[in-house]
Amino acid sequence: MPLLDSLRRELGAEGLHIVVPLLAANADAMAGVRIEDLLAGARSGVVIGDGGRDFFDRFWAHGDRHGDDPLDRYTSRVVIAASERAFAGTGNAHAIAFPFARAHRPLPFQRLGQAAGVSPPGPLGLQIHPVYGPWWAYRALIVTTAHLVGAAPVGDCCDGCEAPCISACPAGAPGRSGFALARCLGRRTSVDACRLSCEARICCVRGPEHRYPAEQLAFHMNASLPRPG
Repeated sequence: MPLLDSLRRELGAEGLHIVVPLLAANADAMAGVRIEDLLAGARSGVVIGDGGRDFFDRFWAHGDRHGDDPLDRYTSRVVIAASERAFAGTGNAHAIAFPFARAHRPLPFQRLGQAAGVSPPGPLGLQIHPVYGPWWAYRALIVTTAHLVGAAPVGDCCDGCEAPCISACPAGAPGRSGFALARCLGRRTSVDACRLSCEARICCVRGPEHRYPAEQLAFHMNASLPRPG
C-alpha cells in the first residue's frame, strides 16, 4: 500500500481525517519552512488535521483529561503511534512537529496548510475546509524522506459567500480584509456569552453537519484564551 494511503488509513482510524501531502518546494516558497531543517534528507511533508467530532469524541472517551493540555498529550500519543505503524517496513524516515510544541520559532501551520492546498484564511481568520467548514483544526506535520505527490489546491472556500459571520459577530472582528483578533479577545475576556462559544463561527454556511457540540466548542474556546502569567 502506498505510504500516503497507509497514513490516511492509520490516522483516519484515530479520527484524523485530514491528511494532505506537502511538497518541500511549496513549504519553502509559501511558508518559509525548509522541511530539511526538521529532518535531514526530507523530501515531502504531510499536514494532519481533524474535522468534526470524531477525534474529540475519542479523546473524551479516553478519559485522561487531567493536568495541563490533555488534548495535546493525547494528540501526540495518537499521531506518533499511527505514524510508526504507517512507516513500518517502508525504509523511509520521518519526523513529527506539532502546532502546540513550545518551540523557539513555532511553525506557521496556516501557511503550511495553504502551501499544501488548503483554502486561505477567510473573514473568521480560519481556513475554511470544503467538507468540514470551520469545524476542524491542525494537529501535526509529518516530514519524510519519501517523495509524495502534492494534492490539487481546493481554492478559496469563502469565495462567493455572503459572509453571515461578519454581521453575526458583536465585536465586529471578522472582516473581508482580515480578522481583528484584538476585538475578539477583548469581548471574549469581558462577556460570558462569547467566552466559550462563537456566534460568528456557528453562522458559517460550510459544513454545518460537522459543527462541534457545545461541550467540544467550549473546550477549544477555553483553551484559546490567554493564560495568566
